[in-house]
Amino acid sequence: MTTTYVSLSTNLSDPSMVAVALAGELDLYTVERIEPTLARLTGGGGSELVLDLAGVTFCDSSGAALFLRMHRRCVAAGVRLSLCRIQRLPGRAIRALGVERAVPCSFA
Repeated sequence: MTTTYVSLSTNLSDPSMVAVALAGELDLYTVERIEPTLARLTGGGGSELVLDLAGVTFCDSSGAALFLRMHRRCVAAGVRLSLCRIQRLPGRAIRALGVERAVPCSFA
């Protein structure tokens, strides 16, 4: 059995924005671990949630589905979600699964 790695760190220095840096791999197992935290941050009172994906080395359909679920949560809460600094390999999955059509994305 292999263990996949993911980490999440937040920056709350601007009260209107929550910035979250993700690092590691986004797959079925890691998404289950970080989704509850991301869901709580959606209702944290800020008007913008930025997910910095510079440290994400892999993203499969589970990660893409997470971004779409987060988008729906953010819309319901009146929060703007964006993904930034998306690296080449995770970007392929994000583009192939159409995430950038629903969520503003910037690619590295």
